[in-house]
Amino acid sequence: MEVLINKTRVVVQVGELALQEVDALIHPTNNFLWFSSGYSENLKRIGGGSIETEALERGPIQVGQAVVTSAGRLKSRYLINAAAWGQDMRPEIMQIRAAVAAALRLASEHHCLSVALPPVGAGVGEFSLRLAVESTFFPIVEHCWQSTYLQKIIFLARDHTEEEILNRVVQSAAAANPSEPDHHS
Repeated sequence: MEVLINKTRVVVQVGELALQEVDALIHPTNNFLWFSSGYSENLKRIGGGSIETEALERGPIQVGQAVVTSAGRLKSRYLINAAAWGQDMRPEIMQIRAAVAAALRLASEHHCLSVALPPVGAGVGEFSLRLAVESTFFPIVEHCWQSTYLQKIIFLARDHTEEEILNRVVQSAAAANPSEPDHHS
């Protein structure tokens, strides 16, 4: 599914974060920038250990902030590490929103035309998938209505069940803004 928010296409698709061919990948992580999630392990396996080393050298940062690093062997120019929770592994809605907003700002500041990200916080601690999707999508919509270089944001689902949830949230946002075309693919 695809929707146009202002001038940015938001595409929901099933896929692996580490395999996306975009200008920047947004990597949800903790404020110490540890590569300890499933997303992190795949990023490190495909991109090489240097991406974790570079991220760790930039941390720790405040929860809600993000830092840009090189992407190693990944098919992107940048890896943006978004600190959406602390060491307690307890994401909160406002922290996720702040981290996603910071990551999108950095992508635009680095003149990225495309980014990919998963629902931030999904499966961390006891944070639900639905809350993760909503907490991630809200700053995406806000960012698209600002001046941005981003032309395409890929919102990634791990499987078709997760994709249905992402599609429902994205469709409700599109329905709330009937002046923008809704494209299904």
